[in-house]
Amino acid sequence: MAVKRNISTELQHIASILQGNNICSDISPINKAIADLKKGFCNIQKLKFKVDTIPNNTRPNVKSLDILLSVYIKEEECPKDNICNVVNEKYNFVLEISGKNGQKTVHSSWHLDYDNSSESDYVHPHFHLTYGGKAMKDKELGDLILLPTPRIAYPPMDAILGIDFILSNFLKKNKYNQIKAISQYKTAVKNSQQRLWQPYMLSLARHWCGFKNCGHYITDTNLSGQYFPTLIV
Repeated sequence: MAVKRNISTELQHIASILQGNNICSDISPINKAIADLKKGFCNIQKLKFKVDTIPNNTRPNVKSLDILLSVYIKEEECPKDNICNVVNEKYNFVLEISGKNGQKTVHSSWHLDYDNSSESDYVHPHFHLTYGGKAMKDKELGDLILLPTPRIAYPPMDAILGIDFILSNFLKKNKYNQIKAISQYKTAVKNSQQRLWQPYMLSLARHWCGFKNCGHYITDTNLSGQYFPTLIV
């Protein structure tokens, strides 16, 4: 119960930061998600971000982007000191992106997929970031922004990490770092990284190094920040 209270408070802080920095004008999807936390899940639907800084090599040219974030996540309990997947199989994480090219609205979509099935014809990391998906199914080819990618293995994200993902990828570095330095924002992101990313990363580390046998390794402590610059120390 304490974790749910913390997430509720952290989402309230995040909502205030997004609105105060004119990144999201309507934070009602966050408020609704906060109300749903007592049901045991977090469900944010179509939280809208307005982005005026366009990533390089975006085609066709657009002057601004609207990004809709939708996240459904139910976190399972994991025994203390155990490393396990804490994300329920109903997990859903989608970014819907649109922009104006002249009078035409063009679209893109990314989703972080959780697929633990062994029946696929292709190699699927259980969590992988990919382009397209259901949000693109009804779009014509001429209405798309072309951003093709392979299935990229990526750790799970809740609403807070999803918001940080958008800000770290679509805001200029100085603006993102200003927001990242806000104490409530930093605490919220750090707690989500601890809950969701620590078991993911440690399970990968365990592949090469039993935890009792890692002491002889000399680690460059800067590497974690270089590999994942959004990690909160």
